[in-house]
Amino acid sequence: MIFDQFTPQMLDFLAENHIRNSKPWYEEHKELCRTLAIEPFYQLTELMAPTMLEIDPQLVVIPYKALSRVRRDNRFTKNKDLYRDHLWLTFRHPKKHLSDSLCYYFEVEQEGWGYGIGYYAIPSNIREEYRQMILNHDIHYLAARKALAETPDFTMYGDCYKRPPYPDAPEEDQLWLNRKNIGVSFFSEDHTALFDGTFYDIMIDNIKRIAPFYYFLRTAEERVRRQ
Repeated sequence: MIFDQFTPQMLDFLAENHIRNSKPWYEEHKELCRTLAIEPFYQLTELMAPTMLEIDPQLVVIPYKALSRVRRDNRFTKNKDLYRDHLWLTFRHPKKHLSDSLCYYFEVEQEGWGYGIGYYAIPSNIREEYRQMILNHDIHYLAARKALAETPDFTMYGDCYKRPPYPDAPEEDQLWLNRKNIGVSFFSEDHTALFDGTFYDIMIDNIKRIAPFYYFLRTAEERVRRQ
């Protein structure tokens, strides 16, 4: 299908709102923000919901809970900008903080757009559990590795250690073991497919194909929870 609700005007508005950094200006243009930015993300969330719930029935797919806020919470940061110039969706379990929650995500930035699976900052106990799954060649890990190899649109992300924690592990496992954080992502600097709507079917297909990576990390979480 074609999803053509994202427009260059959306990015222009978010950029201008960010640059102006003015609550009065934002309040004056709030309805325009909703029309250009918020509603398209809400519509996309509703379209994606059946696929996300098929992958994991516990994922939260309520649009206003999945969408990031335009207004930043800058109380505890050095960056005091009031508004973002980008937005994203996250599909994660309820009552989980974004910072340490496994999620599927979709993002639109000034520089490009993309989607993937991962953590903003993976908890250390879950990192240790999935490492043991890798070392033991757990079936969930092998399925995740196969899915990544067969879905070339995705690349693995996460900073690597200068000294590999398991230098004697097989070479094919090192890419996974040597990560401080871990996830897989697709990102394009070309907005063409986003604006003409042709991205949707490809994205949904990729989301389904990479699901074993999600199950691998979700299994690590569940095993830690039961300990």
